[in-house]
Amino acid sequence: MNRTLTSIATAVVLAAALSPSSFAYSQNTTTSSTVPRADLRGDSVSPEVRHIADWAVHSGDHRRLPFIVVDKVNARISAFDNAGRLIRSTPVLLGMGIGDAFPPGVVNMDMYETQPWQRVTPAGRYHAEEDRNTHGERVLWVDYDNGIAIHKLPAKKTKQRRHERIRSPDPADHRITYGCINVAPAFYDQVVHPNFRGKGGIVYVLPEKSPLKAVFRSYDVDAPLARTQWGAGQVSPGATGRF
Repeated sequence: MNRTLTSIATAVVLAAALSPSSFAYSQNTTTSSTVPRADLRGDSVSPEVRHIADWAVHSGDHRRLPFIVVDKVNARISAFDNAGRLIRSTPVLLGMGIGDAFPPGVVNMDMYETQPWQRVTPAGRYHAEEDRNTHGERVLWVDYDNGIAIHKLPAKKTKQRRHERIRSPDPADHRITYGCINVAPAFYDQVVHPNFRGKGGIVYVLPEKSPLKAVFRSYDVDAPLARTQWGAGQVSPGATGRF
């Protein structure tokens, strides 16, 4: 009699464990945990950087190329490999001007003729390629036509105190260039050059005045519509060439 009761109880427990509702919960948990997204490897980045990195991986907007996200508000960039794994983040120097696009007429001016407020690092999505500048130095051209590149800090200290500024915890101290993005030489040599010297990659320069989603037409990867409408590796129709 006791064996019979034990068998019945075991059967009830197994039936509950294998019930449709229990299985559905397991499926949902697995599905949620496998949403394609960037691997930040435990690093701390701003919500805006996380949003764009996740969207780039989920939508396939980075086209399986390495990519960089430039966070102008916090004066940092984060570099990812072609699988969306964070390589490294680092502080940078940026254009003096606050804004997301060049003021009218600036693109036709010599950079030394511009006023500080006109020296903007423009927001947008760019296909960046490495090449030499007029001084023979390797740079990653972000917007070649307008002379915007990621390049090393000058070897010698300058009157602008760029070496000191890049170490400052205050993002305002990092606004000193004519529009280019300056990085420490070690970051360029160890991260940018090895990963972007072949086919180049994508650079996302985040806006500081305009709405993030308006510039990139990005979406939250955890939103139900995003999971059903766009799959991993599918290029989003909202990808913008530049802003």
